[in-house]
Amino acid sequence: MQYLGLLFTLALLAVNLWGLMLMAGGYWRNRWFALAAGPILAVTLLYAIECHHGLGRSLGGLGLFSTLVSAALIALSLSAWQPAGLSAPWSARLQAWRTEFALRGLLLPFGVATLVFLYAFSWRFIYPNIDGSSEKIADFSYICSYYSGATIPVPDAWFSPYLSTQYYSFQHYGAALMGRILLLPTGSSYNIAYSLLIALGGTAFAGTVFMIARGRFVRAAVVTCFVIGGTGISLLDHLTDKEVNPWTSMRYIGSAQMDKVVNIPGLPPLKFGPWLREYNYRFRVKEGDNDQFVMELPGEIYSYVAFLGDYHAPLSGYYLLGLCAMGMLLWHRTGLARYPAIAGATLTWTLLANTWVLPLQGLGIALWLAFNARDWRRLVPAVALGAAVVWLLAWVYLSAFTAAASGYDTAVRWVRPGEHTPPLLFILFFLPTIAFILLGFASGDRRARWLGVFWLLLLLFTEFFFVDDEYSGHFNRFNTTLKWWPWVMAGTLMTLAPFVLELSRRRWVRVLGFVFCLYPCAYAWDLGVNMWNGPKDDRGKIEGTTYLTRDEFPRLMLGRLKVEKPGIVIERPDEQGGFVNSAVIPLFAGQRMWLGWWGHELLWRENREDVRRRHEILMRFYAADPKNPPEAGMTAGKWLESQDIDYVLWYRADDKPEPWKIINQEVSPEYVWVDILTYQDEDGRKVGFWKRAPDAP
Repeated sequence: MQYLGLLFTLALLAVNLWGLMLMAGGYWRNRWFALAAGPILAVTLLYAIECHHGLGRSLGGLGLFSTLVSAALIALSLSAWQPAGLSAPWSARLQAWRTEFALRGLLLPFGVATLVFLYAFSWRFIYPNIDGSSEKIADFSYICSYYSGATIPVPDAWFSPYLSTQYYSFQHYGAALMGRILLLPTGSSYNIAYSLLIALGGTAFAGTVFMIARGRFVRAAVVTCFVIGGTGISLLDHLTDKEVNPWTSMRYIGSAQMDKVVNIPGLPPLKFGPWLREYNYRFRVKEGDNDQFVMELPGEIYSYVAFLGDYHAPLSGYYLLGLCAMGMLLWHRTGLARYPAIAGATLTWTLLANTWVLPLQGLGIALWLAFNARDWRRLVPAVALGAAVVWLLAWVYLSAFTAAASGYDTAVRWVRPGEHTPPLLFILFFLPTIAFILLGFASGDRRARWLGVFWLLLLLFTEFFFVDDEYSGHFNRFNTTLKWWPWVMAGTLMTLAPFVLELSRRRWVRVLGFVFCLYPCAYAWDLGVNMWNGPKDDRGKIEGTTYLTRDEFPRLMLGRLKVEKPGIVIERPDEQGGFVNSAVIPLFAGQRMWLGWWGHELLWRENREDVRRRHEILMRFYAADPKNPPEAGMTAGKWLESQDIDYVLWYRADDKPEPWKIINQEVSPEYVWVDILTYQDEDGRKVGFWKRAPDAP
């Protein structure tokens, strides 16, 4: 019984996705492409509207309308009815639309989308908590900002009263929009939207593969490798590391322990791990007087992010990569400019959703245009028009975002000589990718050779260029490789591997192709062990709050704060700047915060000094020292009023009775105490909050 509501929500979501596919299919007449493109086209349209006028927090009416329209379109696609007096050309279009989107033809795209969604959702269903173990709470804050339904750019839910203009948060808007339409709690929206975005990325990837390859086994092998496969290290790490988890092969270069010695009876100990570690440390970088660091060069691929649960920007990168590739393929099949227009639109969508890979997305499209230079008169205008239309629709946010980003001084620069990847580790990490490129050259197929050149150029680009950001030293390339390397690996697998596995003229090339496609799937063991052995106490609680509500005080605070009027909240801060289970209860309750994770706000907001100062002020406020008030010359109550703060929370472990007495005196009469619970028979601890007095301004 407890999951009936969830099943109904998923059914509504499926009906609406089907309807969006049919709407998009009226113009882009390909079932795979329409299924992948429909959602982002609809989100972009509503995004454009809300850039000029916010539609409000609750969009249940729009959800009902969308569901009814979707149901009508589904019925129309499955029936033989047509309006009386329909002209012959329109009748032919209707019949062609019905043929392309007949139920039998939809089994494959629907089947793949459903399987990938269920796989991703199994992770979120079993481990639903939106906690501080990674970037989940930070990503959640953007979804909560958009949940307000205000005009874009929306107020920042983590840094009131400022607007949220500092991040490429288009996919977070999509998650909030889905939740507002389906009337979901914010946490449920996070987990369902996460699974949906994984499914859309898998669908776009599979659509590209299915357009290239015809063999079932080839299709299954390539898609399986993408969904659960690892890197070139994924099997090797069991020989080099004592403890292996899904994280190991993603952060192998610079972070892996490489401490395992393999003992085989009758043979000398195999010390490949320690030898590889020694090799890595030949490439040390110097930071000040310390020369014991090696470059941290991670790469978090699709299968890893599906496991991790962070609603982070790379999820959109895979989706847009597949959508762009399908647009290119359909141009070659149909010659219709509407498909390269979508490829061009992915440039602006990438800027909105995953800016980090914009150089790769742009370079990839530029190379494709160069390879098709004969058709430049048709292709270049179509690509430019697609990019321009999306930019025009989102220009309100893009104007604010690009202005905010201009202060970061980030730029694409040459990799310094001492910061390159150790050659052997580069080869091992990219072994399947490099193998597909070389096999493409040896395949005897002209298209595979060109794709080999294409992906080799992009792979070399990731090694010789990087985005120079806030990080430095041995972390200088951290963010770049984290996002660029998986993109190149996914693109090579998606476009080149099907040619190698199926269309190569040489049997040995096809055999080796299958080897390099299937052996990374050993990563499924690491994923499976983690899923099987992990704690499952919170299974099925997809709102993501159980880790908080397990304790009485946070549970009481969350329940009461949900029924209070929306306002601005402060709570006792942590010393750490992030990755802690704090600054989240107000988000789940639909409130905004004066300060969230201050370390992340520093990173997002150009290391602004006022962010540090806010943290220091909160530390002084909760220290409850009348001689050291939050603001000199001002009582705590007056200071709270000056910052337009509505609620001061008191529920955390360090919120003791003695400082409560001092704060209660200092904030009166401007703020009054709302008691939720006081322990009379123990230490007198309280849970509750101060709120503005009724007659306060």
